[in-house]
Amino acid sequence: MIIKGAMVCDANGEQRGDVRIEKGKIVAVERSIMPKSGEEVLGADNLILLPGAIDLNTRVSNSILSKENLLKLSCKAALGGISQAVLIPDCKPTSSSELGLELLHALKDEFKAQILGISDAVNVENPKSLNELAILHKKGAKGIFAKSNIDGNLLRRACEFALMFDVPMFFSCEDESLSANGVMNDGELSSRLGLPAIPTLSETKEVAQMSEVARFMGVKAVFLALATERSVEIIEEVKNIHLKSISKTKTPHLFLQTSIHHLMLTENLCNHYNTAAKIKPPLKSESTRTKLLKRVKRGEIELITSLQSAKSQAQKDLAFEEAAFGIDMIECFVPMCYTLFVKNERMNLSELSKILSLNPARALGFSEKGLIAEGYDADLILIDPKETCVMDNPDSPYNDWIFYGVVKEMFVEGKQCLGFYTHS
Repeated sequence: MIIKGAMVCDANGEQRGDVRIEKGKIVAVERSIMPKSGEEVLGADNLILLPGAIDLNTRVSNSILSKENLLKLSCKAALGGISQAVLIPDCKPTSSSELGLELLHALKDEFKAQILGISDAVNVENPKSLNELAILHKKGAKGIFAKSNIDGNLLRRACEFALMFDVPMFFSCEDESLSANGVMNDGELSSRLGLPAIPTLSETKEVAQMSEVARFMGVKAVFLALATERSVEIIEEVKNIHLKSISKTKTPHLFLQTSIHHLMLTENLCNHYNTAAKIKPPLKSESTRTKLLKRVKRGEIELITSLQSAKSQAQKDLAFEEAAFGIDMIECFVPMCYTLFVKNERMNLSELSKILSLNPARALGFSEKGLIAEGYDADLILIDPKETCVMDNPDSPYNDWIFYGVVKEMFVEGKQCLGFYTHS
């Protein structure tokens, strides 16, 4: 098959041209490719061809692991331009088990976007013991998840497994004793609303601890959904100290992630006890939002997540303190990112592609994903930069927002997923 006439963009640049796909791989990227006899051609004039986005931080609806919820997550992710989505294992039953990973594998052919499993470092049935990480790795786990309150010895051993298997650690940084009853950001607004708050310290102190662990152990680590500028500063300090040292130990690569929502929304949406804006980590001030956005543009924050964690209205339509944390916007992910970074912040498409595709592919150790080049997997999306979609959902924090860059088609390993276009 040939995708013809698109603006072909990835982290290495952009050019108008054609892309040939055979057996799930990109076999040619050229200014013009002549079709072979009987070869399918997809006309893509006026569209942009990008590598599929990769989201390293998603959850199933209501945190309930089921075939239905997995297929729903996969479909929504595909609509949002995401070709690969990492499932955080803190669901019920956990996906961090042989059965959970076997379910993901069994559904592989039914998925639109591929859902990837990772191991929880600890055994959920016995939190004082390490999980069967070697077995789960053989079953397809792509990394190891650890909360920052994990026992230190278990954490050290989990990092040793991560080094052995050459997979990343996924760190969730929160001091749950500090944030236990909190429901929103600690500040003037929480005081005015009379709501218990989550202090910034609950994240930053844990980031300091886990970044030191990652540095000492030399592991590749993804810091999930950071929401404070101080967290970024701490990890940047660790990176700089390590670069200046003469240590011959393996250099750790620390990937910083934040959510698209912390770059677009502020805590002001929590006014009037609006539970649609209740997410975790909590939305911050406009000052913090602006600072985080600058860090992304400077390349210090390398990963963006949809922070997908859909909750039913029965769990959201409650008093603010009782309502569930969560947001359901993954099906608009790439348009949201395109609108913020390209339309509003004038980031070029190559920079956007690096954040959405190449960086997360590198974090996962996927050497054949994240670029549009010969030999790479044909995980691709076509977007229309001029087409818009309007959010018409009173229960969404983005109600009435307009997003550009609608996803028109997606391919995972060359398979057309959305079916919006027909071949000529």
